Amino acid sequence: MLSLLMLLVSSLSAILLSYYTCLFPSHSICSSTTVSAPIVISGHLAHAPAGDSIRLEFGQFKVKVPITATGNFRVKLPRVAAATPASLYYARQHASLYLTPGDSLHLTLEFPRFDETLRFTGRGAAANNYLAQALWQFEYGPVGSVPRPVEQRTPQTTAAQMRAYADSFRQKRQDFLATYTQAHPVAAAFKSYATLRINLQWAISLLEYPQYYRDTNKRLAPLPNSYFNFLQQLPLKKLDECFGRDQSESTLALQFLTVYSNRLLPSGTLSSDPGEAQKLYNKATADLGLTSSRDKALYQLLSYQLDANTAGVVAAMPTFRLQNQDSVLARNLREMVSKQLRVEPGQPAPPFTLLNNDGKKVTLSDFKGKVVYLDFWGSWCAPCIAEIPASTALKERMAGREVVFISVAVGDTEEKWQRTLQAHQLTSAAGVQLRSPDNTVAAAYQIYSYPSHMLIGRDGRIRVRRAPAPSAGAETIAAIESALSK
Repeated sequence: MLSLLMLLVSSLSAILLSYYTCLFPSHSICSSTTVSAPIVISGHLAHAPAGDSIRLEFGQFKVKVPITATGNFRVKLPRVAAATPASLYYARQHASLYLTPGDSLHLTLEFPRFDETLRFTGRGAAANNYLAQALWQFEYGPVGSVPRPVEQRTPQTTAAQMRAYADSFRQKRQDFLATYTQAHPVAAAFKSYATLRINLQWAISLLEYPQYYRDTNKRLAPLPNSYFNFLQQLPLKKLDECFGRDQSESTLALQFLTVYSNRLLPSGTLSSDPGEAQKLYNKATADLGLTSSRDKALYQLLSYQLDANTAGVVAAMPTFRLQNQDSVLARNLREMVSKQLRVEPGQPAPPFTLLNNDGKKVTLSDFKGKVVYLDFWGSWCAPCIAEIPASTALKERMAGREVVFISVAVGDTEEKWQRTLQAHQLTSAAGVQLRSPDNTVAAAYQIYSYPSHMLIGRDGRIRVRRAPAPSAGAETIAAIESALSK
């Protein structure tokens, strides 16, 4: 399925605990103490498209400056109290920066090759050139330039092989950092920050493996008892310090906390046993401590379980309310659960009125007394387009029966939608084609992945919250026949 929006951002990891005393300041893994001073950043973006402004962000600070017709810009930050990662944006492109009070940076790049050509001169250039080069070589560069674990793994990859891939890739990154900083000295705080980034992604690749194996092989990954021991190498109880300075840093830490759910729940399925949640909290507290990161990790786990496993999340809610210390997360999850319960089987299907491909209003109540097979899709969604042949065959198979096939295109323009309908011959009387310019209707049904399908009974109530896709064949027909028999 194609994910349209995510519930939250994600990431974190590091190296051997015995290594920490020389890599990280004893009081912090993500921050440093310096004297306040101004920072100047200027640059030249060759062949940059017009119509946007340079945006610089870190922490709560955001500034926007114009770019000249020749591609130049300059921004002066009056006083910055401490070294910090930062993000620079222009025309949907992004550069990761590391700013230290007193820096006077000048950047240049060829906009069509943004990441590849990004270079810095001036005070602070050493740290930022490392980021530019390392990110291009190990993260943004062409696939295969340096084999990444995610590119090497296959459905047959064992846990031991995955560990070897991740360790080898991390070693290459550590070697590059060591060689670079020997030739271009940088502050100890920056070296700690760069090392942390390397280890965050190392841990993430290892935490992702159980889910990747589950999804591709449709069974649990055979993990040795020691598989998650690598977490003992990480400064997990200090992870809170990585939130709030820069969006990319916070995103990386939250990415770690999201895939950390595979450590808490290797099976991928939360039990509806109320005691299960307390076991998860006990494990997370042992790893992360009584921290905000622990609360975020459990919130992420429950949020992602909610759509497919509402019963498990509902059973976990009393423990969540007791253990969670973050009122914002508590409110968000309560609201999500409440909305989800409104579209559980047996609940009235949310009403809607949309225009069909002939410009006529169509309401869901028009089809009361018939079974409705509801399909949320979009012309922008490749998996949705791939379902069209099976969908056409399904409609032909069920022709003459008391079932209506309603397709709701979400987020499409009128022109593109009509063009897609014509190209795939979807305007016949076999189905009802509707367009929802935004995701209002989809959100009412708690639909955030596409394509998604639902069965509504003759009485207008939801019968199957996650109906099989047309390509499921006999399974889909059986679900429709069951609905028709009621």
